[in-house]
Amino acid sequence: MIRFSSRRRSLILASAISAGLSLTLAACGGGSSGGTKASVGSTPSAASSSGGICGGQTGSGNVVVGAFNFSESETLANIYAAALKECGYSTSVKSLGSREVVYPALKKGDLAVVPEYAATLTDFINQQQNGAKAPTKASGNITVTMSALRAELPSNLVALNPAQATDKNSFAVKSSLAKSANLTTMSDLATYSKSHPVSLAGPAECPTRPFCEPGLKQTYGMKISKFVNLGTDAGGPLTIKAIKTGKATVGLVFTSDPTPAANGLTILQDDKSLQASDNIVPIVQKQYSTGAFASAINAVDSKLTQDVLVGLNKAVELDRDPTAEVASGFLQQEGLTK
Repeated sequence: MIRFSSRRRSLILASAISAGLSLTLAACGGGSSGGTKASVGSTPSAASSSGGICGGQTGSGNVVVGAFNFSESETLANIYAAALKECGYSTSVKSLGSREVVYPALKKGDLAVVPEYAATLTDFINQQQNGAKAPTKASGNITVTMSALRAELPSNLVALNPAQATDKNSFAVKSSLAKSANLTTMSDLATYSKSHPVSLAGPAECPTRPFCEPGLKQTYGMKISKFVNLGTDAGGPLTIKAIKTGKATVGLVFTSDPTPAANGLTILQDDKSLQASDNIVPIVQKQYSTGAFASAINAVDSKLTQDVLVGLNKAVELDRDPTAEVASGFLQQEGLTK
């Protein structure tokens, strides 16, 4: 299954966002919560009861954390690097560009760890091994996707624990409509579409992509009264504008994007798992798959809920807080410092 990629998403509509949250990292939106705000530091560290972030061990040596060339990946890489420093490692972050560059560098051993995306990486490796038209091995069930991914990885790479947070395709409506019609899931919207016209906004490929218009019809039984063709815009400013102005009832967005909630939109829950499970997952060199290194990375991922990831992206992309400060603030607020 070919998905629209949010990995190349540009900064959009920053001027529409009220400033001032800074390093409080109050998360806005994510999942089906729309404008719900939640403190990033609301729960104790999963590692705190078992020897702290480092698992009672100490690491050493120089390690390089890899990143793709977009802000979310770079933020996560900086958080990984800051966590590893807590455990005694000397760290640096290297942004290399696309997966076609990052993955070979990781396989070669030039990188110690990369914050990856489970479904996207699963299909990337699958297509490398079996051709561009190979059927997807990713699933809407993260357990199934992780099993497929771990079976594909070369012997020198290990997938650690996936986070709850995802960066995947999703669909949003105006929060006012979600409230008045009691819409929290895509199934709710499908029911709504039986008695109300529902227009869909998305990129030109949406009517032919199985996770977009065909998937909404087949998986959810949704009635689409009209498709609003937005050209190459996938989850961007044209999509946001189309939903806000009523040109479309629902539009394709991304689960980790802070922009929809900041513009009065609510992301509906994909309750039938139409979209593949693109959870954040750390891929590490086998030598780092145990001990202080793995403990630190797993402790970070245990805190990456959907609201937290949206909040991190808001702090960096919209509030313009420095990435390194956001990373250190995250560790402090989550109790992941020694």
